[in-house]
Formats: sequence, C-alpha cells, structure tokens
Amino acid sequence: MSNKQCHIRLLPHDRLIETRPGRTLMEALMNKSIFLRSDCGGKGVCKKCQVKIVAENGDTEVKKACQVIISEDISIEIPASSMLSSHIITKAGVSLPKSFKDRFKTIHGKDAYGIAVDLGTTTIAVYFCNIRKGKVLSSLAVKNPQALYGDDVMSRISAIGQEEKNLGQLQKLVVKAIEWGVKELSVSLDLKKEMISQMVIVGNPTMIHIFAGVDPKSIGVSPYQPAFHEAKNIQSDNLGFKLKNFSIQLLPQVSGFIGGDILSATLAVDLENQPEGTLLVDLGTNGELMLKGKDQLFATSCATGPAFEGATLSCGMQAIPGAINTVQINSKENLSEYTLINPSNSSELKPSGICGTGVISAVTQFCQKKIISSGGAFQNGMKQYIIAPASASQDGSAIFISQKDIRSVQLGKAALITGIEFLLKEAGLDTPEKIIIAGAFGSFLDKKDMMSLGMIPTMDSGRVEVAGNSAGAGAIMALCDTAFLDKAIQIANKVVVVDLACNQDFQDVFVKQLSFSNIPTKSF
Repeated sequence: MSNKQCHIRLLPHDRLIETRPGRTLMEALMNKSIFLRSDCGGKGVCKKCQVKIVAENGDTEVKKACQVIISEDISIEIPASSMLSSHIITKAGVSLPKSFKDRFKTIHGKDAYGIAVDLGTTTIAVYFCNIRKGKVLSSLAVKNPQALYGDDVMSRISAIGQEEKNLGQLQKLVVKAIEWGVKELSVSLDLKKEMISQMVIVGNPTMIHIFAGVDPKSIGVSPYQPAFHEAKNIQSDNLGFKLKNFSIQLLPQVSGFIGGDILSATLAVDLENQPEGTLLVDLGTNGELMLKGKDQLFATSCATGPAFEGATLSCGMQAIPGAINTVQINSKENLSEYTLINPSNSSELKPSGICGTGVISAVTQFCQKKIISSGGAFQNGMKQYIIAPASASQDGSAIFISQKDIRSVQLGKAALITGIEFLLKEAGLDTPEKIIIAGAFGSFLDKKDMMSLGMIPTMDSGRVEVAGNSAGAGAIMALCDTAFLDKAIQIANKVVVVDLACNQDFQDVFVKQLSFSNIPTKSF
C-alpha cells in the first residue's frame, strides 16, 4: 500500500495539514479537529460545508467539502459561514427531576467538573457540569461526524465489516467531535478543560461499542447481541483523547439495540415511580421504548430512521435557529405559513432548512388538505412542495418537501407505532396510561401532529408529556451521583426485552401502519 500523503494548505494563514488520498476533504479536516457544518450528514445536499478551492494561478472554485475527494495537494479557503462554531449550535436542553436536585441542596465542598455526553447516531449532545452542585453549566449539540459512513447503525456496522480500519476511523471521529465540544464549552465558561475529572457517556449499543473501540459486528447479525453488556470504566487516554487523562463511565447495554441511552432516559423521567402503563418513547434515529407494566419494565427498539432528526431530508437540518419547525397551509393558491426556531426573536433570521418537527408538521398538513393521498403520494402530479421560496431563504435556495421525504416519515412513523403495539401486547395492555416523549426531537414537537399521523396512539393530549433530552439528563445524573449509575445497572438486569426482529407478525403490522388513511381531512 502506498504511503503517499497529500497536503491541504489552509489559506490565508498558510497552515499545512496532511491526509491520505481517497478521503473526502470534510473527513480530512475533521481528523485535524477542523469541523465544518454538515446538516445533511455529508450527503452533498445541504451546501453548508462549501469551501473555496484555490488554484495556483489564484482562480477559485466553490465546492462542497463532503464531495471533494483528496487525490493531490490542494489549497483551500474556508468561509466563516461553513465553520461549525458555538454560536450556531443550539443548547441541548434537559429537565432534571426534583428528586435529583434535592440531593444537592445541602452539599458543600470544592467544585469538581465533569462532562455528560448523549452519543446519538445523528447528534452528539455535550454537557459541561459542576459535579459537586449537580448543575449543568453549559451545553451544546453537534452533528455526529460518523454520518459520513452512513445514516444508521447498520450502515456503520457494515462499513466496519468492509474495512477493518474503519472501526478506528469511526472511533477517532467521535472522540474528536466530543473534544471539540468540550473545548468550545470550556472557552464559553472561561474554565480550563484540564479541570475535567470524569465523563459519563450514554448511547445505543452500536455507538457505545464503536466509541470503546469494540467491533459491533455481533449486533448486525442474528441473534443481534452486543459484544459486552456490562457497564465499563475506561481511561480517556486509552481512547485517544488529547485532553488531560480522566475516567469515562459507560452505562450497561440491555441488548443489541437497547442501550444506556434508554436506561438513562428511564432515570431522568423516574419511570419506576410513574403510573402503571406509562410509556417512555426516546425518539431519534433509533426509536427506543420502555413501558412500565404491572410488575415489570418492558423495552424494545425500532428503526425509525434519521428523518425525525432532520438528517436525510432534502432540505433537512438540526433543530437549531433558522430551522422551520411548524407549517400551516391555508389555501391552494398561496405559499404555506411557517415558524422558525428563533430563541432570540430576531426579525432578520431567515429559514435555512427544515428540522424533524417541521417535516412532521408539514406532512400532517399535506394529509389534512389532501395534498398527498392516504398512501403518501403527492396528488395531481406534484413532485415536491415548496415550503419557503428561494427569495425568502438564508442561502437563496428553495426549502421544500420531496416525495422521498414523505416516504421517510412514513417508514419512521410505521416503525414507531408498530413497536408500541407489540410492547403493549407483551405487557397485556390495550393502550398506554401516559406517554412521555424524550429526545431533542420532541422538544419542538406538536403532540397532536404525532397522533394525527399515527406515530403514537390517539389519547387525551394532556396525558402526553414532552421531556426534552432525557438520555442527556440521565447521563448528567449518573455523572453527579453514582447512585444513579447503580440504579441503571439494576434496571438493565431486570427489564424484559421484546424482540421485534424475531416476531413473525411484525412485517404485516408494519405494512398496514404505513398508511395515512385514518387522518381526518379538512377543506381549504
């Protein structure tokens, strides 16, 4: 194999970095901790990672870094708008239970600092915490750079199977992304990153295996079991962190698709003390479900796909400022009305794309106004629906929903409601007593839209709660008080796993749930 290295010259500062040929420019930059925006996960759709390629004669050409394959030495300029920076990252909100907060009311002593991480397939949330006081000092969310190797866990397992070196590359990418987040938060808090004494990381089993440098191939084949179940404590320098050495705690894995993230969310919503029949839905690229039965907790996982987090959508983006998060269609003649995520209430903010809650809102409107059929196809020969015209958007490109986007929503909603049905059946229940929606996606979600589309059972909306990023909240709890780590281990040892992959009836029910036929229509 050739040891040839290519050089990337970063202008105007003339910094020189090396990379091996065959990598994308985006990946090469990530390996040097230079992170570009990647709202579409490196699919070449969002145009947020554009850079200027500078020729020897000074001519420039604008290209998407995720689509440039390095084969020779090049010089580039990176516009400020393409850089991932803290001012364009939304804080990943959490809600901590009163029982946790009460533990820290009378605790005194020297401050100690740590990091809690919710390592999602699509998004990584990082929380800088005062462990002694049980408080989150600051937080951010960053796109998981592993999306360059696929949108879901099976794609990444497949990538590792194709080339053994990909395991180390995927692990390195996520370590660097977490380090980037820690450094950004340290600067914003005017604290030194060397003050960090420990870290707790939660995620689905595949993400945790890759992070720990363990091949997840056993999760990808029947009987879909993880290579390890137990909670682990690892030193950061053994995983390639360049920060001062500290301990990293991983929560246990229940099965191949039920991991520390749903256990963490279970802690945060205090599920064991919720009413019987309470259903916890941690909604992300993987939909993980935990149900409190009469004397037992039941859990399952369903592949809801990345559309709910904005990834893979034609004009998708994370739920950050500038993302369209609700859509209202009032007439056939006029463009739809929409709202943006706009925490600063800036009148100058223009839409940059549409997030998961926005596409759920839009598809609900499409169904109600008969813009799409019950089978999900556009009526009247339409190929796409423009939500915001080019003249109104941030980058001068129209923001639209495509037929493919609608199909992604269909697949996700069918997987989720089918998983809920089988979980209820296993617990001997007809309907949930209460539903708690967790995950950053749920923070901006309209509960009625979820019920209209058939994502969750129809019930009084007052019995549906939105809990924010509960997996992140549970990670914070385990970081600040080891009693919650012990609690997660206890839950992992006694939860009943409902395996949908081995259920012969799953596919039949799933196909039936693809339809939008039960949505009431409204005339203009």
